[in-house]
Amino acid sequence: MLLTFMTCLICWGIGYFYSIGFPLSEYSAVLPLWGLICSFLSIDFVVYPAGFLLIIFIAFIIQRICDRDMLTSERTRLPFLLFILLISTNPGLLPFKEVSIVLLCIAFMIHELSVSYQSPEATGRFFNAGALIGISGLLVPQVLWIIPLLWIGMYQFRSLNFKSFAASLTGILIIYWFILAWCVWKHDFSIFSSLFSSITDFHIISTSTLFHPYMIGFAGLFLLLILAFLHINTNASSNSVRVRMMLSFLLNMSVWSLLLIILYSKNSDSFIAILYLPASVIMSYFIYNIRNVFRFYIYYSILILWTFSFILQVWNY
Repeated sequence: MLLTFMTCLICWGIGYFYSIGFPLSEYSAVLPLWGLICSFLSIDFVVYPAGFLLIIFIAFIIQRICDRDMLTSERTRLPFLLFILLISTNPGLLPFKEVSIVLLCIAFMIHELSVSYQSPEATGRFFNAGALIGISGLLVPQVLWIIPLLWIGMYQFRSLNFKSFAASLTGILIIYWFILAWCVWKHDFSIFSSLFSSITDFHIISTSTLFHPYMIGFAGLFLLLILAFLHINTNASSNSVRVRMMLSFLLNMSVWSLLLIILYSKNSDSFIAILYLPASVIMSYFIYNIRNVFRFYIYYSILILWTFSFILQVWNY
Protein backbone atom coordinates (compact mmCIF):
# COMPACT_ATOMS: atom_id res chain seq x y z
CA MET A 1 0.00 0.00 0.00
CA LEU A 2 2.81 2.42 0.87
CA LEU A 3 4.63 1.79 -2.42
CA THR A 4 1.44 2.25 -4.44
CA PHE A 5 0.57 5.49 -2.65
CA MET A 6 4.09 6.82 -3.20
CA THR A 7 3.88 5.96 -6.91
CA CYS A 8 0.51 7.69 -7.23
CA LEU A 9 1.69 10.80 -5.37
CA ILE A 10 4.80 11.00 -7.56
CA CYS A 11 2.60 10.82 -10.68
CA TRP A 12 0.38 13.61 -9.36
CA GLY A 13 3.48 15.59 -8.39
CA ILE A 14 4.86 15.26 -11.93
CA GLY A 15 1.46 16.31 -13.28
CA TYR A 16 1.56 19.40 -11.06
CA PHE A 17 5.13 20.22 -12.05
CA TYR A 18 4.38 20.04 -15.79
CA SER A 19 0.83 21.48 -15.38
CA ILE A 20 -0.66 18.46 -17.14
CA GLY A 21 -4.35 19.13 -17.79
CA PHE A 22 -4.21 22.62 -16.30
CA PRO A 23 -5.80 25.10 -16.74
CA LEU A 24 -9.02 23.16 -17.02
CA SER A 25 -10.76 23.36 -20.38
CA GLU A 26 -14.17 24.98 -20.01
CA TYR A 27 -15.58 23.27 -23.09
CA SER A 28 -18.90 21.51 -22.44
CA ALA A 29 -20.76 19.63 -25.13
CA VAL A 30 -24.22 20.24 -23.68
CA LEU A 31 -24.44 22.57 -20.69
CA PRO A 32 -22.25 25.32 -19.20
CA LEU A 33 -22.22 23.19 -16.03
CA TRP A 34 -18.57 22.21 -16.52
CA GLY A 35 -17.60 25.84 -17.08
CA LEU A 36 -19.23 26.73 -13.76
CA ILE A 37 -17.23 24.00 -12.01
CA CYS A 38 -14.02 25.19 -13.68
CA SER A 39 -14.60 28.71 -12.37
CA PHE A 40 -14.23 27.34 -8.83
CA LEU A 41 -11.09 25.38 -9.75
CA SER A 42 -8.90 28.07 -11.26
CA ILE A 43 -5.91 27.64 -8.91
CA ASP A 44 -3.53 24.78 -9.64
CA PHE A 45 -2.60 24.38 -5.96
CA VAL A 46 -6.29 23.63 -5.30
CA VAL A 47 -7.16 21.58 -8.39
CA TYR A 48 -4.56 18.82 -8.00
CA PRO A 49 -5.28 18.01 -4.32
CA ALA A 50 -9.03 18.23 -5.01
CA GLY A 51 -8.71 15.82 -7.94
CA PHE A 52 -6.63 13.38 -5.93
CA LEU A 53 -9.01 13.45 -2.95
CA LEU A 54 -11.97 12.84 -5.26
CA ILE A 55 -10.24 9.77 -6.70
CA ILE A 56 -9.52 8.54 -3.17
CA PHE A 57 -13.20 8.95 -2.30
CA ILE A 58 -14.35 7.04 -5.40
CA ALA A 59 -11.84 4.28 -4.60
CA PHE A 60 -13.29 4.12 -1.08
CA ILE A 61 -16.79 3.56 -2.53
CA ILE A 62 -15.47 0.73 -4.73
CA GLN A 63 -13.72 -0.80 -1.71
CA ARG A 64 -16.93 -0.50 0.29
CA ILE A 65 -18.90 -2.37 -2.39
CA CYS A 66 -16.31 -5.17 -2.45
CA ASP A 67 -16.31 -5.52 1.34
CA ARG A 68 -20.10 -5.53 1.57
CA ASP A 69 -20.57 -8.13 -1.15
CA MET A 70 -17.63 -10.24 0.09
CA LEU A 71 -16.15 -10.62 -3.38
CA THR A 72 -13.08 -12.19 -1.79
CA SER A 73 -12.98 -14.61 1.12
CA GLU A 74 -10.86 -12.16 3.11
CA ARG A 75 -10.73 -8.38 3.07
CA THR A 76 -8.14 -6.93 0.74
CA ARG A 77 -7.30 -3.36 -0.28
CA LEU A 78 -6.51 -4.35 -3.86
CA PRO A 79 -9.62 -2.69 -5.44
CA PHE A 80 -8.78 0.58 -3.69
CA LEU A 81 -5.10 0.45 -4.69
CA LEU A 82 -5.65 -0.63 -8.29
CA PHE A 83 -8.21 2.09 -8.97
CA ILE A 84 -6.08 4.98 -7.71
CA LEU A 85 -3.07 3.50 -9.54
CA LEU A 86 -4.97 3.24 -12.83
CA ILE A 87 -6.23 6.82 -12.61
CA SER A 88 -2.94 8.29 -11.40
CA THR A 89 -0.89 6.72 -14.20
CA ASN A 90 -3.18 8.09 -16.92
CA PRO A 91 -2.12 11.71 -17.61
CA GLY A 92 -5.25 12.24 -19.70
CA LEU A 93 -7.32 12.11 -16.51
CA LEU A 94 -5.23 14.56 -14.46
CA PRO A 95 -6.02 16.63 -12.48
CA PHE A 96 -9.79 17.04 -12.76
CA LYS A 97 -11.99 16.23 -15.75
CA GLU A 98 -15.69 15.99 -16.52
CA VAL A 99 -15.34 12.23 -16.19
CA SER A 100 -14.08 12.63 -12.61
CA ILE A 101 -17.61 13.61 -11.58
CA VAL A 102 -19.08 10.96 -13.87
CA LEU A 103 -16.97 8.31 -12.11
CA LEU A 104 -18.36 9.44 -8.76
CA CYS A 105 -21.94 9.18 -10.07
CA ILE A 106 -21.40 5.73 -11.64
CA ALA A 107 -19.68 4.43 -8.50
CA PHE A 108 -22.74 5.47 -6.48
CA MET A 109 -24.96 3.89 -9.16
CA ILE A 110 -23.15 0.55 -8.76
CA HIS A 111 -23.54 0.86 -4.99
CA GLU A 112 -27.29 1.53 -5.27
CA LEU A 113 -27.64 -1.41 -7.65
CA SER A 114 -25.67 -3.82 -5.46
CA VAL A 115 -27.69 -3.09 -2.31
CA SER A 116 -30.95 -3.67 -4.21
CA TYR A 117 -30.24 -7.40 -4.62
CA GLN A 118 -33.57 -9.25 -4.77
CA SER A 119 -35.37 -6.06 -3.69
CA PRO A 120 -37.53 -4.87 -6.61
CA GLU A 121 -39.60 -2.87 -4.11
CA ALA A 122 -36.61 -0.60 -3.37
CA THR A 123 -37.78 1.89 -5.98
CA GLY A 124 -35.97 4.79 -4.33
CA ARG A 125 -32.59 3.22 -5.03
CA PHE A 126 -33.45 2.64 -8.69
CA PHE A 127 -34.65 6.23 -8.96
CA ASN A 128 -31.30 7.35 -7.52
CA ALA A 129 -29.39 5.13 -9.97
CA GLY A 130 -31.32 6.59 -12.91
CA ALA A 131 -30.84 10.17 -11.70
CA LEU A 132 -27.08 9.58 -11.32
CA ILE A 133 -26.82 8.45 -14.94
CA GLY A 134 -28.89 11.46 -15.99
CA ILE A 135 -26.52 13.82 -14.17
CA SER A 136 -23.53 12.08 -15.76
CA GLY A 137 -25.08 12.67 -19.18
CA LEU A 138 -25.01 16.41 -18.58
CA LEU A 139 -21.20 16.28 -18.48
CA VAL A 140 -20.46 13.41 -20.90
CA PRO A 141 -23.60 12.84 -23.00
CA GLN A 142 -22.40 9.49 -24.39
CA VAL A 143 -22.64 8.06 -20.86
CA LEU A 144 -26.40 7.80 -21.44
CA TRP A 145 -25.64 4.57 -23.33
CA ILE A 146 -25.06 3.03 -19.90
CA ILE A 147 -28.83 3.13 -19.26
CA PRO A 148 -29.42 -0.32 -20.86
CA LEU A 149 -26.54 -1.66 -18.73
CA LEU A 150 -28.39 -0.48 -15.62
CA TRP A 151 -31.49 -2.44 -16.65
CA ILE A 152 -29.39 -5.52 -17.43
CA GLY A 153 -27.86 -5.21 -13.96
CA MET A 154 -31.30 -4.94 -12.38
CA TYR A 155 -32.30 -8.13 -14.18
CA GLN A 156 -29.12 -9.91 -13.06
CA PHE A 157 -29.73 -8.87 -9.45
CA ARG A 158 -33.31 -10.15 -9.66
CA SER A 159 -34.76 -6.73 -8.95
CA LEU A 160 -36.32 -5.86 -12.31
CA ASN A 161 -40.06 -5.44 -12.52
CA PHE A 162 -42.39 -2.77 -13.85
CA LYS A 163 -42.13 -0.55 -10.76
CA SER A 164 -38.33 -0.72 -10.53
CA PHE A 165 -37.98 -0.13 -14.28
CA ALA A 166 -40.33 2.87 -14.10
CA ALA A 167 -38.45 4.26 -11.08
CA SER A 168 -35.10 4.12 -12.90
CA LEU A 169 -36.58 5.66 -16.04
CA THR A 170 -38.22 8.43 -14.00
CA GLY A 171 -34.89 9.20 -12.33
CA ILE A 172 -33.28 9.69 -15.73
CA LEU A 173 -36.13 11.67 -17.27
CA ILE A 174 -36.63 14.04 -14.34
CA ILE A 175 -33.13 15.47 -14.88
CA TYR A 176 -33.95 16.31 -18.48
CA TRP A 177 -37.41 17.51 -17.52
CA PHE A 178 -35.72 20.28 -15.52
CA ILE A 179 -33.46 21.01 -18.51
CA LEU A 180 -36.52 21.19 -20.76
CA ALA A 181 -38.17 23.66 -18.35
CA TRP A 182 -35.00 25.77 -18.50
CA CYS A 183 -35.06 25.67 -22.31
CA VAL A 184 -38.73 26.72 -22.42
CA TRP A 185 -37.99 29.61 -20.06
CA LYS A 186 -35.02 30.72 -22.17
CA HIS A 187 -36.75 29.97 -25.49
CA ASP A 188 -33.61 28.13 -26.56
CA PHE A 189 -33.64 24.38 -27.31
CA SER A 190 -30.04 24.16 -28.52
CA ILE A 191 -29.15 22.09 -25.46
CA PHE A 192 -31.19 19.13 -26.68
CA SER A 193 -29.84 19.41 -30.21
CA SER A 194 -26.30 19.42 -28.78
CA LEU A 195 -27.16 16.42 -26.64
CA PHE A 196 -28.45 14.45 -29.63
CA SER A 197 -25.50 15.40 -31.84
CA SER A 198 -23.02 14.40 -29.13
CA ILE A 199 -24.63 11.00 -28.62
CA THR A 200 -24.72 10.27 -32.37
CA ASP A 201 -21.22 11.63 -33.08
CA PHE A 202 -19.54 8.26 -33.57
CA HIS A 203 -15.81 8.10 -34.28
CA ILE A 204 -14.60 4.55 -34.66
CA ILE A 205 -11.17 4.02 -33.16
CA SER A 206 -8.43 3.96 -35.80
CA THR A 207 -5.40 1.70 -36.12
CA SER A 208 -3.07 4.68 -35.55
CA THR A 209 -4.38 4.83 -31.96
CA LEU A 210 -2.82 1.43 -31.33
CA PHE A 211 0.64 3.05 -31.43
CA HIS A 212 -0.14 5.70 -28.81
CA PRO A 213 2.04 5.40 -25.66
CA TYR A 214 -0.99 4.90 -23.38
CA MET A 215 -1.76 1.67 -25.28
CA ILE A 216 1.11 0.00 -23.39
CA GLY A 217 -0.75 0.28 -20.10
CA PHE A 218 -4.09 -0.39 -21.79
CA ALA A 219 -2.75 -3.58 -23.39
CA GLY A 220 -1.67 -4.82 -19.96
CA LEU A 221 -5.10 -3.98 -18.57
CA PHE A 222 -6.83 -5.79 -21.45
CA LEU A 223 -4.66 -8.89 -20.96
CA LEU A 224 -5.43 -9.00 -17.24
CA LEU A 225 -9.15 -8.64 -17.95
CA ILE A 226 -9.05 -11.62 -20.31
CA LEU A 227 -7.19 -13.73 -17.73
CA ALA A 228 -9.66 -12.63 -15.04
CA PHE A 229 -12.60 -13.51 -17.31
CA LEU A 230 -11.22 -17.02 -17.88
CA HIS A 231 -10.50 -17.44 -14.17
CA ILE A 232 -13.98 -16.28 -13.11
CA ASN A 233 -15.72 -18.59 -15.58
CA THR A 234 -13.53 -21.54 -14.60
CA ASN A 235 -14.13 -21.11 -10.86
CA ALA A 236 -17.70 -19.80 -10.97
CA SER A 237 -19.15 -22.77 -9.09
CA SER A 238 -16.99 -22.06 -6.02
CA ASN A 239 -18.59 -18.63 -5.47
CA SER A 240 -21.90 -17.70 -3.89
CA VAL A 241 -24.81 -16.68 -6.11
CA ARG A 242 -24.46 -13.01 -5.11
CA VAL A 243 -20.74 -12.94 -5.89
CA ARG A 244 -21.36 -14.58 -9.28
CA MET A 245 -24.02 -11.98 -10.08
CA MET A 246 -21.76 -9.09 -9.08
CA LEU A 247 -18.81 -10.38 -11.08
CA SER A 248 -21.06 -11.05 -14.07
CA PHE A 249 -22.37 -7.47 -13.96
CA LEU A 250 -18.84 -6.05 -13.70
CA LEU A 251 -17.71 -8.17 -16.66
CA ASN A 252 -20.67 -6.88 -18.67
CA MET A 253 -19.78 -3.33 -17.67
CA SER A 254 -16.20 -3.89 -18.83
CA VAL A 255 -17.33 -5.14 -22.24
CA TRP A 256 -19.81 -2.25 -22.47
CA SER A 257 -17.04 0.26 -21.74
CA LEU A 258 -14.75 -1.33 -24.33
CA LEU A 259 -17.47 -1.02 -26.98
CA LEU A 260 -17.95 2.67 -26.12
CA ILE A 261 -14.18 3.21 -26.35
CA ILE A 262 -14.27 1.78 -29.88
CA LEU A 263 -17.35 3.80 -30.93
CA TYR A 264 -16.29 7.14 -29.40
CA SER A 265 -12.56 7.47 -29.97
CA LYS A 266 -12.75 11.24 -29.33
CA ASN A 267 -13.95 10.51 -25.79
CA SER A 268 -11.80 7.43 -25.29
CA ASP A 269 -10.20 8.87 -22.12
CA SER A 270 -13.62 9.18 -20.49
CA PHE A 271 -14.65 5.60 -21.22
CA ILE A 272 -11.23 4.23 -20.31
CA ALA A 273 -11.74 5.91 -16.93
CA ILE A 274 -15.19 4.29 -16.64
CA LEU A 275 -13.60 0.95 -17.54
CA TYR A 276 -11.29 1.37 -14.55
CA LEU A 277 -14.26 1.03 -12.16
CA PRO A 278 -15.16 -2.60 -12.95
CA ALA A 279 -11.61 -3.51 -14.01
CA SER A 280 -10.13 -2.65 -10.60
CA VAL A 281 -12.56 -5.04 -8.89
CA ILE A 282 -12.25 -7.85 -11.46
CA MET A 283 -8.45 -7.73 -11.46
CA SER A 284 -8.42 -7.65 -7.65
CA TYR A 285 -10.51 -10.81 -7.56
CA PHE A 286 -8.17 -12.49 -10.04
CA ILE A 287 -4.93 -11.43 -8.32
CA TYR A 288 -6.19 -12.28 -4.84
CA ASN A 289 -7.16 -15.81 -5.85
CA ILE A 290 -3.68 -16.60 -7.16
CA ARG A 291 -2.46 -18.17 -3.94
CA ASN A 292 1.26 -18.34 -4.60
CA VAL A 293 4.25 -16.11 -5.21
CA PHE A 294 2.93 -15.15 -8.67
CA ARG A 295 0.42 -12.85 -6.93
CA PHE A 296 3.24 -10.51 -5.94
CA TYR A 297 4.96 -10.80 -9.32
CA ILE A 298 1.75 -9.86 -11.14
CA TYR A 299 1.01 -6.87 -8.88
CA TYR A 300 4.52 -5.42 -9.08
CA SER A 301 4.63 -6.09 -12.82
CA ILE A 302 1.51 -4.03 -13.45
CA LEU A 303 2.82 -1.35 -11.09
CA ILE A 304 6.00 -1.09 -13.18
CA LEU A 305 4.12 -1.34 -16.50
CA TRP A 306 1.63 1.44 -15.77
CA THR A 307 4.34 3.67 -14.30
CA PHE A 308 6.42 3.14 -17.43
CA SER A 309 3.38 3.96 -19.58
CA PHE A 310 2.86 7.18 -17.57
CA ILE A 311 6.51 8.21 -18.08
CA LEU A 312 6.24 7.65 -21.84
CA GLN A 313 3.10 9.75 -22.06
CA VAL A 314 4.61 12.58 -20.03
CA TRP A 315 7.74 12.39 -22.20
CA ASN A 316 5.54 12.98 -25.29
CA TYR A 317 3.43 15.62 -23.53
